[in-house]
Amino acid sequence: MGMGAGRGAGMGKGRGAGGRAGAGPVGECVCPSCGYRMPHTPGIPCRQMRCPRCGMPMVRA
Repeated sequence: MGMGAGRGAGMGKGRGAGGRAGAGPVGECVCPSCGYRMPHTPGIPCRQMRCPRCGMPMVRA
Protein backbone atom coordinates (compact mmCIF):
# COMPACT_ATOMS: atom_id res chain seq x y z
CA MET A 1 0.00 0.00 0.00
CA GLY A 2 1.38 3.45 -0.89
CA MET A 3 1.93 6.28 1.54
CA GLY A 4 -1.34 7.89 2.58
CA ALA A 5 -3.40 5.53 0.43
CA GLY A 6 -6.99 5.29 1.58
CA ARG A 7 -6.67 8.17 4.03
CA GLY A 8 -7.70 11.06 1.80
CA ALA A 9 -4.54 12.98 2.64
CA GLY A 10 -4.51 16.39 1.00
CA MET A 11 -7.96 15.99 -0.54
CA GLY A 12 -9.75 18.78 1.36
CA LYS A 13 -10.91 21.91 -0.42
CA GLY A 14 -11.32 24.21 2.59
CA ARG A 15 -15.03 24.61 1.99
CA GLY A 16 -17.70 25.52 4.52
CA ALA A 17 -21.05 23.88 5.16
CA GLY A 18 -22.82 22.70 2.03
CA GLY A 19 -19.61 22.77 0.01
CA ARG A 20 -19.57 26.57 -0.15
CA ALA A 21 -16.57 28.70 0.70
CA GLY A 22 -16.99 30.78 3.85
CA ALA A 23 -17.43 34.55 3.52
CA GLY A 24 -14.38 35.28 5.64
CA PRO A 25 -13.85 37.37 8.75
CA VAL A 26 -14.41 40.84 7.25
CA GLY A 27 -17.60 42.40 5.94
CA GLU A 28 -20.93 43.60 7.22
CA CYS A 29 -24.18 42.24 8.54
CA VAL A 30 -27.27 43.95 7.12
CA CYS A 31 -30.89 43.91 8.26
CA PRO A 32 -33.10 42.83 5.33
CA SER A 33 -36.05 44.72 6.85
CA CYS A 34 -34.75 48.20 7.76
CA GLY A 35 -31.30 48.24 6.13
CA TYR A 36 -29.30 48.76 9.34
CA ARG A 37 -25.62 47.83 8.83
CA MET A 38 -23.07 46.68 11.38
CA PRO A 39 -19.56 45.18 11.14
CA HIS A 40 -19.43 41.39 10.98
CA THR A 41 -18.06 39.75 14.14
CA PRO A 42 -15.66 36.91 13.21
CA GLY A 43 -16.90 33.54 14.44
CA ILE A 44 -20.56 34.61 14.72
CA PRO A 45 -22.80 34.10 11.66
CA CYS A 46 -24.82 37.21 10.79
CA ARG A 47 -28.05 35.17 10.85
CA GLN A 48 -27.52 34.59 14.59
CA MET A 49 -27.42 38.33 15.27
CA ARG A 50 -30.55 40.48 15.65
CA CYS A 51 -30.99 44.00 14.31
CA PRO A 52 -30.81 46.49 17.21
CA ARG A 53 -33.48 48.65 15.53
CA CYS A 54 -36.21 46.17 14.59
CA GLY A 55 -35.12 42.75 15.94
CA MET A 56 -34.98 40.92 12.60
CA PRO A 57 -32.17 38.38 11.96
CA MET A 58 -29.28 39.96 10.05
CA VAL A 59 -27.85 38.70 6.73
CA ARG A 60 -24.30 38.83 5.38
CA ALA A 61 -23.50 41.61 2.91
